[in-house]
Amino acid sequence: MILFYRKYGNPENPAILVLHGLLGLSDNWDFFGKHFAERGFHVIVPDMRNHGMSPRMEAFNYNVMANDVKKVLENENVTRCSVIGHSMGGKVAMTLAFKHPELVDRLEILDISPRAFDSPLEHIGFIAAMEGVDLKKVTRRIEVMEQLEKYNYEKRVLLFLMKNLSYTREHGFRWKPYLKSIYRNIGEIGKGFDNQCVFEGRTLFIKGGESDYILEKDIPAMRHHFPHHEMITFEKSGHWIHVDATDDFIMATERFIS
Repeated sequence: MILFYRKYGNPENPAILVLHGLLGLSDNWDFFGKHFAERGFHVIVPDMRNHGMSPRMEAFNYNVMANDVKKVLENENVTRCSVIGHSMGGKVAMTLAFKHPELVDRLEILDISPRAFDSPLEHIGFIAAMEGVDLKKVTRRIEVMEQLEKYNYEKRVLLFLMKNLSYTREHGFRWKPYLKSIYRNIGEIGKGFDNQCVFEGRTLFIKGGESDYILEKDIPAMRHHFPHHEMITFEKSGHWIHVDATDDFIMATERFIS
């Protein structure tokens, strides 16, 4: 199985692999891909399995997703790259670094720690809301939006969820993510890492100051798993750092990777 992925820039340039979070999409990173392509990088952004245009699979955990992205790198003849992962994608990036450190030059993790989480409760609510929409009865996108609005989500959350809605004449409206598999395996997404998992390469954690995905209690585990890490905080950012603090994120990434 090979994931769907987007490519930016010259394949002969240094590569950056970007891994989106739960219910995210590769095209959410279009601006980033174009920006870094212009600065001399080859940017690869896959849709993770059960997301976007990638295959739907029953297995959904960090090991299989790390293997998926490894195959993408092999398909692109990339033997070493910088890896950026947000949220769930950050855990996939960590897994890749632990299992295949020879592939990872530098590791940048956006607003997720290596600890175990009880479950991504916020995203469970998103999945329930999306599955609660009877897509067989809607004829316009605005009708889906109206049904999601009853949950009083912020505008950016609504737009984030709506990007996962697709339409074809043959099938009508459908959600791009394989929601049933994601929900069945949601406990896998909350898992942490065993003590033997250590990545010795340079690592940057970027924390959202208004987010609780990285806490003070996580620092010892971060030091253990990533002994050569540093962390910076964007005080006015929430969990979606690349959206909330785009300019700061771009500048920090350029400094770290370049």
